[in-house]
Amino acid sequence: MLRRPDRVPRSRRGHRGPWTTARKFATLRWTIVGVWAALLAVRIVVVATSPDADLKWFGVTEAVAIAVGVALIGFALLRARTVRLRREDEALALAIRRIDPTVWLVPAAPTDELRRSVADLRPGLALGDRVTWAFGATEASLWELDERRATRMLVIRWSRMVHVGLEDERTPAGSRGTAVVLHHVRHDDTPAVATFFVRSGPGSRRMLGRGPRLERLVADLARERIVA
Repeated sequence: MLRRPDRVPRSRRGHRGPWTTARKFATLRWTIVGVWAALLAVRIVVVATSPDADLKWFGVTEAVAIAVGVALIGFALLRARTVRLRREDEALALAIRRIDPTVWLVPAAPTDELRRSVADLRPGLALGDRVTWAFGATEASLWELDERRATRMLVIRWSRMVHVGLEDERTPAGSRGTAVVLHHVRHDDTPAVATFFVRSGPGSRRMLGRGPRLERLVADLARERIVA
């Protein structure tokens, strides 16, 4: 969750602000380009002053510098993507907390079945790859970030929850995964099922498999259903 300090410090003269992800990436990129340019300049100088010099060692150094630079840029791109996804999840969590600060949030990924259920309830609206479940005292609600707005896609009251369990299903990547299954009753008294994968954390695309964390979540949801 995002935490906002009680007092925001005043801006100081000459203060350039925090180092954003884009600013860090730009600094890394230009540092690598600078190293490559320096190596190229040294090679030009050496060749100009000593045409017969053995440059094998220098070629190895250049190859290592290029490989390290490419690896660092690739890592930075992956890191920036992860940070962006985490900030989106945190923004959605903050919006949900403003509506109901008592809920506990679970980052999730929709299954094909959940996509169909939402499409039936809200025609023309398709779920993305990342959603968030908010579990409160009276209901479970499915949320998604629509641009900068939190949108509630599905609501299941605990009084209409029949069973909570686990089921093996195909993940969005096509591999085998474990989904949480919510058996419930719609407002028209017809049975329905909502299944979803649990992501390991905000900003992550890795799904939780069978284990203590997933089993504890199911136990907590079953307890909420019984208490409600």
